[in-house]
Amino acid sequence: MSQFLAPIHTWLFNKIKLAQDLESNIVKVHIDTFGEEVLSVQEEAIKLYGEYIQSKPLEELIDVNNIHGWLQNRIIEVESRSAYIISKYYDIYKEKSKELTMSEYKKQAIKCAKDESNKVNSPDNVYISLNNYILSGMPCDRATSITEKNDDYVIFEQAGCIHKKNYEKGNGNLSYLYKLKDLWIKSFVENLRVKYVYDKKENDGVTINTIRKV
Repeated sequence: MSQFLAPIHTWLFNKIKLAQDLESNIVKVHIDTFGEEVLSVQEEAIKLYGEYIQSKPLEELIDVNNIHGWLQNRIIEVESRSAYIISKYYDIYKEKSKELTMSEYKKQAIKCAKDESNKVNSPDNVYISLNNYILSGMPCDRATSITEKNDDYVIFEQAGCIHKKNYEKGNGNLSYLYKLKDLWIKSFVENLRVKYVYDKKENDGVTINTIRKV
């Protein structure tokens, strides 16, 4: 069956699983802090947005007659479900939930940053390494694009938000979820073995991101 799959499909699947792992870790730290009552939110989310992906090889899970559609549906599920859980926890547990959730975002990003396979010898390679981890829709969506690069920095832009539709489907707190996503990116970029900084600004509906070597 695996002959139907290309490396890009495995690459995307691994990013989906990483997002699912983050969600699971957030649920776990809320259980550790507030008890099993928090599981009711997770159960609601599963009923609304779908089950977690099983721990099996991709070729045993995917619909080979609809590879693109299967992967796209898994992105919708994980982003909608995570948006629901994270936002509900914040509504219920307020600042303590925010503290726990932010800690898990940072922790995962820093762990990914320490991976020796990351290419960090130039700003544009840092951008490529970053995109090996973060979900930004399907590859064909081209959610971000490099607009300027040199030996010192890379600038990449996005018009609109590829995540917004899924966050809204999950009744998510958009501003909160965007801040968490930015925190993940900043924590990753600024914890690589070569020193970089990350900055973001908005201009007429366009998000302008900069990764700069220090």
